[in-house]
Amino acid sequence: MAFPGRITLSLRTGFVLFTGAAFLLACAADAAAPKKRKKSPVDPPDSWYDDEVPVEEQPIEPAYVNEDSGAFGASSRPAKNDKDGGTATPDGGLVTKIFCQGPLAAGDLVVTELLIASRAGSGDDGEWVEITSTRDCWLRIQGVTVESPRGQAAPNVAKVEADLDLAPKGTFVVADSLDPAKNYGITGKVIAWNAADVLKNDGDTIAVKSGETVIDTVTYPTFNNLETGRSLAFPSDCAPAVRTDWKRWSLTFTDRAPGQRGTPNAANDDVACF
Repeated sequence: MAFPGRITLSLRTGFVLFTGAAFLLACAADAAAPKKRKKSPVDPPDSWYDDEVPVEEQPIEPAYVNEDSGAFGASSRPAKNDKDGGTATPDGGLVTKIFCQGPLAAGDLVVTELLIASRAGSGDDGEWVEITSTRDCWLRIQGVTVESPRGQAAPNVAKVEADLDLAPKGTFVVADSLDPAKNYGITGKVIAWNAADVLKNDGDTIAVKSGETVIDTVTYPTFNNLETGRSLAFPSDCAPAVRTDWKRWSLTFTDRAPGQRGTPNAANDDVACF
């Protein structure tokens, strides 16, 4: 009878040993499992450790964004290279100025239109002269003077005092006065003699200079068809070589103000070369 009792004891002992070994293996497997590196709440939900839960990614943005800048608030970038200054365009960009090399020379600027008499009588303060660049590059014209000799007296002299840049084929006007009421509202670049009766009705000379350099000079004769308030223009389609031939010049046709015709600071395309 003792033998069966021993068998029972051995079976119980084996079961206990098997159960303990299984527990130890489970603990070892749990210890070997990778640890979560997230900091969990005190009482995390089941989904906290679920790696399959999608997470919406948020873009990285600077705290402050300059709308007129490069990436992440870098300094403002011009629309175009502007090594020589540049002028602003309506859309906020810049137009690069490519300047002519060297000082102003003879032929860089030429007289292209004259209003010799804006009205009848003495004290005429509405006269003007248009001067055009012949160059395909920008010109710095600060210091340029436009003179009319006034007979034996000292000449009337208008000087470009401002730091003025003239665009390729651009124009500026020299008038008796800067007052729009006197020059009949000339627009664009205008400088003044600040005097009346500068241009003589019976012929005169106009000289454009840069220091001692004579850039252009014209001497106009007495015209038998001169009309008050109507300018005399060298047509845009005439060759520059014939500008000294006064038969190529023409009385203008564009009405610009009551009693005034001309195209100051605009193309002389209302008259044709012949």
